[in-house]
Amino acid sequence: MSYLVFHMDKFKKEAIRGIQSHNRRERESHSNPDIDYNRSAANCELHKSASANYAEAIQNRIDDLLLVKAVRKDAVRMCGLIVSSDRDFFQNFSPEETRRFFEESKAFLTDFVGAENVISAMVHMDEKTPHMHFLHVPVTPDGRLNANKIYTRQSLRTLQSELPAYLQSRGFAIERGVEQTPDSAKKHLSTREFKQQQEALERLRLEGEELAQNSQQTIATLEQRKEELKKDIEDYERQAEEAEKILREDTALPEASLFNYKSVLKKSSLLIAEMKKALAVKHLAEEQKKILQWEVEALRQKRTRLEAAYEAHRKQSHEEKEELKTQLKKLKAIMAGYREFLLLPEILPQHRDFVERKRAEQLQRRQEAERQAAQEKERQQAQFARGMRMR
Repeated sequence: MSYLVFHMDKFKKEAIRGIQSHNRRERESHSNPDIDYNRSAANCELHKSASANYAEAIQNRIDDLLLVKAVRKDAVRMCGLIVSSDRDFFQNFSPEETRRFFEESKAFLTDFVGAENVISAMVHMDEKTPHMHFLHVPVTPDGRLNANKIYTRQSLRTLQSELPAYLQSRGFAIERGVEQTPDSAKKHLSTREFKQQQEALERLRLEGEELAQNSQQTIATLEQRKEELKKDIEDYERQAEEAEKILREDTALPEASLFNYKSVLKKSSLLIAEMKKALAVKHLAEEQKKILQWEVEALRQKRTRLEAAYEAHRKQSHEEKEELKTQLKKLKAIMAGYREFLLLPEILPQHRDFVERKRAEQLQRRQEAERQAAQEKERQQAQFARGMRMR
């Protein structure tokens, strides 16, 4: 029997663009070796959205809420639910059956969050195991943007129990996955939990590497643009200096008389035109310099914000990694002691009986699910046949 993989994440405004890029494979990731871009054509979007842009779709939904207060800058604007299982679960599935599994999962989750709040339901077939990223705006039943009210410890437990039960009723042999809510105290930890902890640690490592690479590329682009702006400022300063030089030059005219007034008038007209041109160039250069200096300052502030965000993510990832490492050490110690306990002469026969009994129960549940699916299929066929006879 396979187990359901079900994981929830919360995303703030600054993370939405990156999630869209990852889900839609808008650019190639060099830090995630699990992605096989030759198979990306098999990925599919199960939700038809009015807007192709995640941020725009989210903002449109928030606007529809007509909130009295403005949304805080650090508010959670999008929640993501990952649905999957192990490789063995999908191994014998046809592409149609795999798609049906995710369609049924999407239908259940859509009913939970509300169809009007769904942003995307992207299925990835180009990684090690097929999985779905189900994204939605966290809107409460009374029309508030509040992810914490929707995803409580109790609601997550309910989802982890009811989703596999629903999928079983649709003919899929799958059981409830491991609960991974914060601060949950577990006394007995299995190999499956140990594996999930290792996968979470590896996922954090890959996310950290990708964020670091993206941040470095963005900072490099900002630095390049900053250098270009400096050169433009220097060019405008040179033009202003040349105009200033023209204005400082000796512009004295010869004394006009009855015999030379035409030539003096012509020279004065040329001089006035040159001065107007120089003044115009100087004014334009000064204005362009102000604009470019403002853009340089904006780039500097953007880099500062980017570096601060990266440092905060790096610190959080480090803390999470350390916590996971500590948990993994505890798991290894517990599992080592558990294996020794099972090998005791007085325990081993009882453990074998327990394993055989569990296998028999799983087989019975699988057969019952298959029987119900067959009955449902027969019922639909009979209903279809009656409809044909009535015609």
